[in-house]
Parts: sequence; C-alpha cells; structure tokens
Amino acid sequence: MLSTDIAELFCSECVHNIPSWDFSIFLGLAVIGTVFTLRRYFRQLKRARLIEDMPTSRIRSASQGYSELIGVAELQGNPQLAPLSSTLCLWWRYTIEKYQSTGKSSHWVTVEKRASSLPFHLKDTTGICQIDPEGAEISCLHQRKWYGSTKRPIGAQPKSKKTKRGGFLSRANISMGGLTFGRRYRYSEYLIMEGDPLYALGHFESDATGKRTLHPKQLIGDILSEWKQDFPKLLEEFDADGNGELDIDEWKAVRKVAIKEAKKRQTEQAGEPVEHLLSQPVHDGLPFIISSTEQDQLSKRFRRQTIYYAIGFLVAGSLSSWLITSRFF
Repeated sequence: MLSTDIAELFCSECVHNIPSWDFSIFLGLAVIGTVFTLRRYFRQLKRARLIEDMPTSRIRSASQGYSELIGVAELQGNPQLAPLSSTLCLWWRYTIEKYQSTGKSSHWVTVEKRASSLPFHLKDTTGICQIDPEGAEISCLHQRKWYGSTKRPIGAQPKSKKTKRGGFLSRANISMGGLTFGRRYRYSEYLIMEGDPLYALGHFESDATGKRTLHPKQLIGDILSEWKQDFPKLLEEFDADGNGELDIDEWKAVRKVAIKEAKKRQTEQAGEPVEHLLSQPVHDGLPFIISSTEQDQLSKRFRRQTIYYAIGFLVAGSLSSWLITSRFF
C-alpha cells in the first residue's frame, strides 16, 4: 500500500512532500488515465458518427468494401447449442465468474470466457449474407445472468433477460461478504437467436468463395490436381497403351477432358446464387460492429459513452496538470 493519503494530492504544499516514488506512481496513473480516456473518447465518437453517417446497403446491391447492413438473423443449416444453458441459437458468448473473499475484500474473478467463432447469417428483403463474427464487437438482445454453486450450471436456466440471484443464499453471498455454503459462481450468457434484428457494419464481399470468378486456367488446374490425387484411377481411364505411365498424347487427352469438365462447372456455378460475406475490415481502425440494438439506439449508446470518457479525461487531465504544477512550479 502507498503510504501517502489520497487527500494529500489536493494540497499543493503536501505534493512537494510526497516521496518521489509515490509521486511517480500517482502521476503515472493520472497520465495513463488521461491518455486512455482520450483514446476511448475518440474511439466511441468515431463509431457513433459512422453509424449515423454510413448509408444502409441492400445485400443484393451493396458495394464491395466497408458497408452497413440491416436485417434479421437467419438460420442456415443447423443451429448451435449455447454451452451454459443449452439454448438453440445462432451465436453465443459466455463468462463464468467465481466469487472470492479474502479478509475485507470480496470480488468476482473471471475463470472462463468463450465465444462462438462459427458464422451466422443476416437476411434482408434482397438476399442473405453470411457473417463471420471473428474480431467483431457484438451486443445481443438476449442476455442472461444467474448464479450457482458449481463451475458449470446445473438444472434449468432463467429465461428472463434480467439478472436473477437465485434465492436467499445468493443474496447472503452478496450482502455478507461471501459467507456461503460451498463455492459461488456467476454465469453470464449472450445469445443471437433466429429472427433477432441485426445491425452490421464491416467488410462486405460478394462471391466470397471466389468460385464464380475463377479464371478458366485456374479451374482446369484445380481439376487436374483433384484427379492426380487418385492417380491409379487416372491411369485406368487414360493409359491407352497400358505401360503404367501417361505419355504426352495421353496427358493431352486428360487435359482435353479437364477443359470440358471446367466448362461444365462454370455453367453450373453461374446458375448458383451469389454468396455474400461480411467480416472484419481489412484496414486497421475501422470498427466491425454487430448488434441486435436498433441503429438509433446504438448510436445514442456510443454518444453517451463519449460523455463519460470526456468527463474522465477532464478529471484525469486536471489531476495530471495539478500534480505537475504543484511539484515543479
């Protein structure tokens, strides 16, 4: 513990008498707080402005690159199973915390935290877009928080979005500084479910697989590579003289058939719907946001956070200036 009382920081004469080591720590914390809150202020302000100014695109006609999409969560294939509550969903994130009490200090410590990395889909009136959640800032409509005595929850989970404390013993755990029978755990779960409204801001790309835009030579090369993996079958079909090798003329025959197969695949792929993907922006500094919150509410949330960080910047910056001025001037 620092020997200097916090109140002494507001006494100009006392600042002069603070030991150099303690002063350095106080000043360092104040400067770090100033820089941190200033960076967060601009970060959240940038997000608010992007959400307000970025035009909403339709999936079918969205331009390639940084785009904004609005739609609903769409189930494609099989749903996922949330690890804690076993709820069917499209995406999940959870945190498990343990309540620890040491003397007069009691606090929650995170013991496990995971998030789904599997893609899900957004649908609007013009099409469907796959969303890769890797690297995204995700806020969900469905949020659950409950308590238990084991690291993994047992039994039925609450269906309400509101936090439920689980009875008298849970309240005693909080109010009596960790006095419980056995260990106490807090579980938090965040879900995206089918039909949830979705706002997404990220890098949009059509034909994400690249199959539709493959050059014919690339497609022929891929086909030949596939066939070479089963070389005995290739010999069986094209080794006309039966010598166990493919000579120049026989390779020409292989290539001729590969060209026909490439044209066939291109025709089939041309009739398939275009695949779309929204993922993390390729340029650093551009946010990747996915939210079940309405666009206006999401913007207001970021604006509100800028106010908090602005206040934090003023407090930390003023304290830094006060410490420097009182100590050296």
